[in-house]
Amino acid sequence: MKLIVGTDKGLLVYQLEDNTWKLQDIHFIGLPVGAFHQDEDKNWWLAINHKHWGSKLYKSIDQGESFKQLNAPIFDEESAHTLKSVWTINSHQGDVYIGTEPAALFKLDGDTFKEVNTLSQHPSRSDWQGGGKGSKNPFLHSILFHPTHENELMVGISCAGIFRSEDHGTTWNPSNNGLKAFFLPNSDVEVGHDPHSIRRHPRVSSVLWQQNHCGVFRSVNNGKDWQDLSDAQGHANYGFDLVIDEEDIDTAWVIPAQSDDMRMPYKGQLAVYKTTDAGKTWKPLRNGLPQEAAFDIVLRDGFDKSQEHMAFGTNNGNLYLSADKGENWKTLSQSLSAVRSVQFID
Repeated sequence: MKLIVGTDKGLLVYQLEDNTWKLQDIHFIGLPVGAFHQDEDKNWWLAINHKHWGSKLYKSIDQGESFKQLNAPIFDEESAHTLKSVWTINSHQGDVYIGTEPAALFKLDGDTFKEVNTLSQHPSRSDWQGGGKGSKNPFLHSILFHPTHENELMVGISCAGIFRSEDHGTTWNPSNNGLKAFFLPNSDVEVGHDPHSIRRHPRVSSVLWQQNHCGVFRSVNNGKDWQDLSDAQGHANYGFDLVIDEEDIDTAWVIPAQSDDMRMPYKGQLAVYKTTDAGKTWKPLRNGLPQEAAFDIVLRDGFDKSQEHMAFGTNNGNLYLSADKGENWKTLSQSLSAVRSVQFID
């Protein structure tokens, strides 16, 4: 098993050997990694979002032994947008997609990523808002597929919400019923939500979890309706990423911030919160994590799980690991640049 860590200063590769994680390699050292993905054929896809030279895209067919630069997505000529950054890369049954800022979905066609105009030109586009990091642009950060409905696509856009297509991207409809947007005059709007991360259950595909700007939500009918599972104590609510149990549809873990305006752990105590009853109760898991003057937050793709193993990285460059589903944590590094993504791969 490997742990791939994307940071603002390069892509780090850790290898699990004799129950010990060892740093194996660093790729693109000094450069800001915007997205990483390993596809079904174990090809690596990587985006670099350089402040001066723009977004660059690379592919490796030998798990990092070598990389080939590809053509970055280009908006259509009639579009008023230009590419600012790549936020996510995902693939399904040979199709490769990229999500960008400004918010758009691109699909690989030959050696070119072509814009899915039906989403970019959605009638609600004028209601999409800037999605964070001081940007005035909305951005598309999540791409989900359905394991049995081959024509279904789902995307998450900040700030717009979740959109679903049931005809392979020909038409799109909002899928935000039950979500809240407390930052808007009307919290129950159809479009204007800020999903931070979305996870589809690997065993029960109709179950989706979402950590949203306004809390933790779950759907049991493939995103048609969402239920608020936020912590009644007000702790396990605001945050950017969550993981879910591979078997139990009621179990999930989040790493919350105190609030949207106080983006640090509650009372400066870093903790992972776990629910085993679909949000009725949340339990903090603290063992091995700093419990005073902690200012770490976990960014949108900075938390991952693979069976018993869990890992998360923080904006302050700290990297933590657990081998028992979060009950106990140990520090792997405290000297990284800001961690943007954490992924376990085989």
